[in-house]
Amino acid sequence: MAAWWLGAPGGGLEKAVWLIGAIAWYPVLYALQYGQPALVVLLAAIACWRLAEGGKPYLAGLALAVGTSFKPQLVLAVPLVLLLGGRWRIVAAWFVAAGALAALSLLALGSTGLDDYRSLLAEAQALRNNRYFTWAYVLGPGALSYLAQAVILLAAAAGAYLNRHASTGRLLALGILAGAVGATYWHLQDFTILIGAVWLFWRDNPPAWQRIWMVATAVTIELAWPLTPLPLLIATAVWLGFLVYPANRAVPAPA
Repeated sequence: MAAWWLGAPGGGLEKAVWLIGAIAWYPVLYALQYGQPALVVLLAAIACWRLAEGGKPYLAGLALAVGTSFKPQLVLAVPLVLLLGGRWRIVAAWFVAAGALAALSLLALGSTGLDDYRSLLAEAQALRNNRYFTWAYVLGPGALSYLAQAVILLAAAAGAYLNRHASTGRLLALGILAGAVGATYWHLQDFTILIGAVWLFWRDNPPAWQRIWMVATAVTIELAWPLTPLPLLIATAVWLGFLVYPANRAVPAPA
């Protein structure tokens, strides 16, 4: 609810429609059903944007670091995109805060806990279900899928530089979407984070046909089980292309 209040475009009826649409979307329902932290990460990403827009880049980085600590893969590409987009203050604060949180986690785990955590990660990577909504569905779990991930991250990095004079919201949307498209470990409920990308991209006033494409993308994710992941992989990759292409309008100097 807080993420919607801070990030959803428009006001009045339009804002209410965004809330209804978000709550009714299957990935969100799935996340709520299983108590997944995707909604917390969504709030952190929106808070990062709001603080950055308010001229508080260091607090924005702190908010992003808190979100990263809950489920890193949902926003893992965001710091890279922000850095290449010129938002180095946000990234500096994120780096310090995330490093401190990681150090505290390592101390809490200890050597035995860390070994167990590594074992769990290795086991999780071997499960087909954890790769079902990634490009490994098409390319297999080997070198080709990792190559695709690298290409996607490079495209996002190039897009960040090309959009360095665009809004921070556009850069955040680019980073969020790049993480989803280039993921090697992803579940249906993780697509909840894309709500933030939609809101921020919508605020950037994209052409009508791009807005229609976002609606179509949401449908492919809603129907991911009966349609298989291929339509959503294609739809999100095309949407990523929209964000990589430079924005038509510039904004004041970045935070």
